[in-house]
Amino acid sequence: MTRPVMFAALIAFLLMLGLGVLFPVLPMFTRELELTDFQAGLLLSSYPLAGVFVSPFWGWVSGRVGRKPAIVVGLFGFGVGFSLFGLGTTFEQLLGARLLGGLFSAAALPAVLAYAADVTPPDRRSTAMGAIGAAIGLGVSFGPLMGGLVGHALGVRAPYFLSGAIGISSAIGVWIWLPESLTDSVREQIDRHRVALKADGLTTRDLVQSMLPLLVFSFLTSTGRIGLDSTLGFLALDRLGWTEREVGIVLFAAGMMVALVQGGLIRPLARVFSDRALMTAGTLVMGTGLVGVGLSMNASTLVASGLTVALGFALLTPTFNAALSRAAEGFQGEAQGFNSTAQALSRVVGPVAFLFLYQAVGSASPYFLAAALCAIAARIAFRTSDSSPPDV
Repeated sequence: MTRPVMFAALIAFLLMLGLGVLFPVLPMFTRELELTDFQAGLLLSSYPLAGVFVSPFWGWVSGRVGRKPAIVVGLFGFGVGFSLFGLGTTFEQLLGARLLGGLFSAAALPAVLAYAADVTPPDRRSTAMGAIGAAIGLGVSFGPLMGGLVGHALGVRAPYFLSGAIGISSAIGVWIWLPESLTDSVREQIDRHRVALKADGLTTRDLVQSMLPLLVFSFLTSTGRIGLDSTLGFLALDRLGWTEREVGIVLFAAGMMVALVQGGLIRPLARVFSDRALMTAGTLVMGTGLVGVGLSMNASTLVASGLTVALGFALLTPTFNAALSRAAEGFQGEAQGFNSTAQALSRVVGPVAFLFLYQAVGSASPYFLAAALCAIAARIAFRTSDSSPPDV
């Protein structure tokens, strides 16, 4: 990896680490304040819901003002939002802190991905996106572990202050040390590319429409993954009698699977197979794992199926990001903003829909629906073009 890609991966890791530390203590925190489960659900969904509306705007800021300012604003807003959440004593205060954090933190991750695209040639982006994905996987893996330990040792509010400190200190570090990737030469290259596209009769709207299948793919696969994350604890408790400890270990193992695959295995695979092939294969593997989870009646089958889901997700994510970056050559910030909107929407819709199915239809139904979404996504991936954009 080049140093700029390593910087971007570190930022992604810290962002996911700070986000993950809160989840182990959220139930105890809300019960301490005598909030209802419905109110707790609103607190969970409000954060990504805010991001749905502002991600395109932050993508525009990233593409016009610069990646570095967008990253700094996102990390700082992330830190302030979680710090205020830790100080909250009423539902209204907590909801306001979540909405504030969601509105500003939505600027960070799309800008990080656009940054990696800026500093990486098109034919190497699968490897760069794999490094970002590995960092995200490590953050998702270690965040809950750290949050559980800190919350147990220092109290249920402490992880939120830890998240705030991670966000604010990361923003300061980025402002001081991270060089801007959207340099004059990159801007000139982007401008030349846009002029050439307009000369060919293409507009930003046309490019958004051309990216629509990839954005739908992102929404479907993200929703399928959330089908596992939002219901696994209920399934493990109802069928196997597991506690939070066993569920946490499985989720940690799944996160490590993603990190290891995207940090190592994806490089040799990307040299041999096309992005379309890896996207399609990863989506099918993920769908197979989801079916296995729905049918699992013992611990070994559940663990194996969950790791299969993680393997598929690890294969499809970096190759999808590379395909999207090539489809949006010259419009990286805008493209990543729209993609962030699609994924945020999946985090708003997914938990509500899957938990409703779990309770109303049966414990296996969410996983079968998630597998069906993966089947649709696999068809989209198979029809995705492997061609890179022409040199301009």
